[in-house]
Amino acid sequence: MNATAGLDPLAIRLQTRRRARAAAPHFLQQAVERGLLERLDPVRLAPQRILVTDVSATAGMLALRQRFPEAHLIAIDDDPPALAATAARIAPARSGLLSRLRLIREQPVAMIAAAARGQLPLGTGSIELALSVLALHACPRPDLQMAEWRRVLKPGGVLAFACFGVDTLVELRKLGARIQPFPDMHDLGDALVSQGFAEPVVDTERLTITWRSAQTLLTDVRHWGGNALADRFRGLLTPRHQRDWLSAIDTLRGPDGLISISVELIYGHAWCPPDRRLADGLAPIRVVRRGGA
Repeated sequence: MNATAGLDPLAIRLQTRRRARAAAPHFLQQAVERGLLERLDPVRLAPQRILVTDVSATAGMLALRQRFPEAHLIAIDDDPPALAATAARIAPARSGLLSRLRLIREQPVAMIAAAARGQLPLGTGSIELALSVLALHACPRPDLQMAEWRRVLKPGGVLAFACFGVDTLVELRKLGARIQPFPDMHDLGDALVSQGFAEPVVDTERLTITWRSAQTLLTDVRHWGGNALADRFRGLLTPRHQRDWLSAIDTLRGPDGLISISVELIYGHAWCPPDRRLADGLAPIRVVRRGGA
């Protein structure tokens, strides 16, 4: 599975850093975090350890802390500046003796760790819930990321993710914008099955987001991620090129004067089955002695 191949890992890290350093979470990020947590409402789960693999999802981490106050949250990313920005947001500095004493008694929102998402510094079967918010579409090999999540999940644990789908920004793509490819819902569902997850549920939500300003649209899209293609143009654009591009976006205005852009969100969750496959892909066979045999 290589629907998102051709991405630049450095660009992806810079995107995460930009989101983590933003003055406030973007409205789309907040909506996705809420949607992902709402889809977990029917799931009966009391996790002791929760893994979050998008450190810019601070609102989601705070919501998880409220929902599972006894759980230990672990947030992992491979960009130290993004980790530092997230740590400052979820654990703001306090002054005064009473505040410092209160901080000592309180459990921190999350433990922040620097590591590659595809090589998690966690033991096999050590997590009950793994959460990924708007990050899976930036993995060159989503199937390998799923395999790593399955490794660290306990039998009976749950993986939940949300990412952009193939029809995201389709209007800009038709105008000639070079945008990274986004995965297809069916491919992600097949990947969950091939990596040994049980009872996968994958669905999509299609949004139409409107803007009054073409420049604001581009700013928001850049905040979501921007262009992470390895062969993207890296020089400075001329003022004329920028004007031409903004004029092209203006052709998308509807009768109401607003610019409409499509966003496809893919939500998925699946269970880690009781029986783990062995390293060679085989499944263990249990022999149960019955009666007086």
